[in-house]
Amino acid sequence: MAKPDDQDELLAAAAKAFSTPFAAVLKLTPDTGDPVWVDGRASPPACALAKPEGAHADCVWRGGREALLRALAGERAFESAFVSGRIAISGDMSVMARLQMEGGR
Repeated sequence: MAKPDDQDELLAAAAKAFSTPFAAVLKLTPDTGDPVWVDGRASPPACALAKPEGAHADCVWRGGREALLRALAGERAFESAFVSGRIAISGDMSVMARLQMEGGR
């Protein structure tokens, strides 16, 4: 199980990375600990450790906590983490086309 500080770090990185709405719900699932939910239907997107009420994950990112943190650091870091297989993406891939990531770390 991840330490609370680990979850706080992932939550903070997500909040920095997603500042523009993207009309979907993203679930970041680390290999240890609880997922972080990003509700991109809100402006700015809302990041939380609890699933948004009545929502489902449109798109899911899975990987090691450090890989997810690196992926949230910006578009190039995300592309590197995805292409190298450190993170996996499932669900509605059109969400990925709508994401505008800021520097998150």
